[in-house]
Amino acid sequence: MRQAVSPARVRAFPWGALDKTTRAEASALRDVRRWMAAHVDLARLPVALRELVDTTVEVRVRRAWPLAQPQGIEDGAAVALASADSPRLERSVVVEAEQALAATLVTRALRRRPPAVMRAGTAASAGLSGAFAAILAAILRRAHGEVPTRVLAAGPAPALELDLARTGQELVTIALTILVGDDAFEARVVSPHSALLGLPVLPWTAAALEALGAVPLAVPIVACSVRVTAAELAAVGPGDALMLAGWPLARTPRGVMGTVVLAAPSSEVGVEAQLVADGRLVLRGDRVPLCAAADAEKGGDMDRSGLVEAIGDVPIVVRVEIGEALMTAREWATVGKGDVVALGRRVGEPVVLRVGGVAVARGDLVDIDGEVGVRVVERLAGPGAST
Repeated sequence: MRQAVSPARVRAFPWGALDKTTRAEASALRDVRRWMAAHVDLARLPVALRELVDTTVEVRVRRAWPLAQPQGIEDGAAVALASADSPRLERSVVVEAEQALAATLVTRALRRRPPAVMRAGTAASAGLSGAFAAILAAILRRAHGEVPTRVLAAGPAPALELDLARTGQELVTIALTILVGDDAFEARVVSPHSALLGLPVLPWTAAALEALGAVPLAVPIVACSVRVTAAELAAVGPGDALMLAGWPLARTPRGVMGTVVLAAPSSEVGVEAQLVADGRLVLRGDRVPLCAAADAEKGGDMDRSGLVEAIGDVPIVVRVEIGEALMTAREWATVGKGDVVALGRRVGEPVVLRVGGVAVARGDLVDIDGEVGVRVVERLAGPGAST
């Protein structure tokens, strides 16, 4: 039986109530991640944190914005970090933590009981700031990236942020929530925008591929490719034949066998493989052009890197799910045109990003310069996933 729903209960989604952000803020977040990827092994970072403080530590990004007026976390401790090859304050990144977070990390690292109460409004002491700096330095040594990092200074967050502002640089601020065990703390990262420029794009590596977790990726198997002109292709009609010179596969009593190439749909270079008996595929590890006329040459033995690079060009369709319609099969059987279906969760709660049936992240809908986007708040697949 269909249930009538009053028009008063059906309302348009309140797009005007979305959190607003800008492309500049989204770009700042990506730039800070690139700085982190260059200086810290992001895959080893959670392990290093857990080893040092003997509990799980999770870092959640809240938002980013250009910093017009320096202020710093009022009672916080701060540490200025810079590349060892350019140890200058105007090229540094300042990490700020509320005093309770700094004290918790230090006492846990020393295997002491964290303080239950902190006096509000008092500036972080030099001793606490120095100990916090030592904690960050130890983490960076355990989870170091390709670029070595040096601690330039440590002290109260407002003072160190003011020193950074006095360099005359345009500053970017990233607001963080740090979860230490079951406790949540405030932290910030402040950096001159110039220090984030010129950084390499986040590398596509085997670790980055592994971070996709259970996401299915289909890499086409190319048996042969030919080059034709647009005119030649346009002239091919029903009944015409396109000649494939050098067809590499042969049909045998044990199945189709021969040399093939694994390559993404838009790539002209792939990884050579051998199709053997019973439909099995044996990777040979050579990077080869898909067409003999291509300029690329064989890359020789490349172990796994050639395959990882080929997979990096595979297209992925990401679904943004704003809810789920939850009914029994019997109820679904009675639904008709014009009926209203209740959602399993309210629209406006965190959305789910899904790839090939696998939920990879949760996020919030946000307004990005007047357009709707998704701000990721939790990874669900890969090493960074919540457990």
